Amino acid sequence: MPNPAAPVSDRPAEGRSEFQARVHEWFAANAPRKGSPEDFSAVHIVSAATAEEYRAQEQHAISVTRAWQRRLFDAGLAGRSWRPEYGGHGAPDWQDEVVIEEQARWGVSTKMFAVGLEMVPAVLFGHGTHEQRATFLPPILRGEHSWCQLLSEPGAGSDLANVQTRATPVDGGGWSVTGQKVWTSNAGCSEYALLIARTGSREEGRAGLSCFLLDMAQPGVDIRPLRQMSGAYHFNEVFLDDAHVPENGLIGAPGEGWAVLRTMLASERAAIGGGTSARSATQLVGLARTLGCDGDPVVRDLLAQAAIRERTLDLLRARIAAGHAVAAAGPTTKLLYSEHARLSADAATTILGMAATVVDDEVSAPWIERLLFAPGLRLGGGTDEIQRNAIAERGLGLPR
Repeated sequence: MPNPAAPVSDRPAEGRSEFQARVHEWFAANAPRKGSPEDFSAVHIVSAATAEEYRAQEQHAISVTRAWQRRLFDAGLAGRSWRPEYGGHGAPDWQDEVVIEEQARWGVSTKMFAVGLEMVPAVLFGHGTHEQRATFLPPILRGEHSWCQLLSEPGAGSDLANVQTRATPVDGGGWSVTGQKVWTSNAGCSEYALLIARTGSREEGRAGLSCFLLDMAQPGVDIRPLRQMSGAYHFNEVFLDDAHVPENGLIGAPGEGWAVLRTMLASERAAIGGGTSARSATQLVGLARTLGCDGDPVVRDLLAQAAIRERTLDLLRARIAAGHAVAAAGPTTKLLYSEHARLSADAATTILGMAATVVDDEVSAPWIERLLFAPGLRLGGGTDEIQRNAIAERGLGLPR
C-alpha cells in the first residue's frame, strides 16, 4: 500500500485524474481540515493592541507558513511547472493548477508568501535573467525567503507613474536608493522586496522608472508600522536612505520599470483574488452552525450567495490557470474578490446579530476584524474604480 505522506514523485506519462488522486491523497494525510483546531488558513489575519504584539503574531504566521511551504516542497508539490534549475520539476502547467485547487479545500494557506510565490516568479520569468531566477526562486519554493513590494508613495498611490524614490548609480557598480514608500504589506517580516524607483528625470514619467531586487536587511532600510482601524499593523511605511542594490539587482534595463510593473500588478491582482476571504463560504456555514441558525431561511440565503460567489471566483481562477484567454483577468478577479470579502463580512455581522458589537467575543472577533479589514481590500492592488476602468477598456473595448 502506498504511503500517503510520501513525496509525490514525478511520473512523465501521468494523466490529470491520476495526478489529482495522488495530490488529494497527500493532502488528506498531511493537511488540516477547514474548521478544525489545526486550521491555519486565516493565520495572517490578526489584530493586536501594540505594534510589538502584532509583529510577534506576524512572525508566528510566517513560521507556520514557512513550515507548510517546506512540506509542499519536500513532497514535490511546489513549483511543479518550474524548470529544475529553478527548483521545480518541469511538469505541465496544469499540475500547478491541480495543487492550487486542492490546497484551497484544506485549512492551510501560503498567502503570507504571496508576493514571493505569485509575483516575483511572474516578474523574473518575464523580465529577469537566468542568474536572478537561479538565485532567488529556489529559496522561495523552499519557504526560506519572504518578499514584499515597495511601490506606493505618499504622493504616488494609484498613480505609480509619479514615483519619486530615486536610484542613483554608484562608483564600483550598483545603485543607491533614497526615498519613502507606504502601504507596504509584511515589510517587517520580509527578507527581500521588489522595488520601483526613478532612474530618469521626473519629466520622463513612466519612462524614467526601473525595477530592482532589494535586500531589506540593511542599515538603509527603516520600517515603521501603520495602525489600521481593524487593530492590525499590516501596512508599513518604509524609508530608504542610501540603501544599496548590487549591479545584478536591476530587473531588465534602466527605464524598463513600467513594463515590469505591469507584470507585477497583473499578478498581484490575481493573487489578491485568491486571498483568504475568497474561502469564506465554508467558514460562514461553520459560524451559522455554531450559533444554531443554519436552518433560518434568511441565513441560508446569505450562505447560498457566499457559496455562489466563491464558486464563481474558483471557476474564473481555474480558467486563468488553465491558460484560457480571459480579458482583463487580473482586474476582474481582484474586483470579484474585494466584493466577495465585503459581502461575506457583512453577512457574518447579520448572522452574529448583536454579538457583532462585542469585540472580545471569540466567535465574533475574527469576523469583526474581517469587516474592518474589508475596505482596505477595495484599495490594495489598485482601487475598485481602477479595476472597473481596466475591465471597461481592456475587457469591453470601451474608450478611456
